[in-house]
Amino acid sequence: MKQPPLGENEQNREEQDGSEQNRATAYAENTARALIAALRFQMVVAIVLALGLLLKGPVAAYSSLCGSLTVYIPGMLFTVLLARKIGASSASFLGTAAVAEFGKLFLTGLLCALVFIWVRPLEPIWFFVGMLSVLATSWVGLAKAIR
Repeated sequence: MKQPPLGENEQNREEQDGSEQNRATAYAENTARALIAALRFQMVVAIVLALGLLLKGPVAAYSSLCGSLTVYIPGMLFTVLLARKIGASSASFLGTAAVAEFGKLFLTGLLCALVFIWVRPLEPIWFFVGMLSVLATSWVGLAKAIR
């Protein structure tokens, strides 16, 4: 059956809904790109730090790398979980964000404990320098990627 022609108000409403959906899709794509760029920046900083610490010694280098990975891996999983929910309803997104944040904190603590139990010898100073460098670059990377 043929539908009756849309009135001017109905046609404008459909056009607005379409443009609003396009904006939401573009926002989700840009946010995902920014998150991926921030993760790449974190990994580059972790590798450069570890390579630079090879001059100090191999223990310092792998201690730093262990610290970097202890923060990077949970952050990456957090990002993957949230990136899938960008553009979803607010309740769904916030629920996922809460679960992902708890999981990130739990996994970070677990990885720290495992490193301190299993990795011998370990230089704790360089372990924490690696952790803090990746944490700091996550903020810098996001700020840089969002611009």
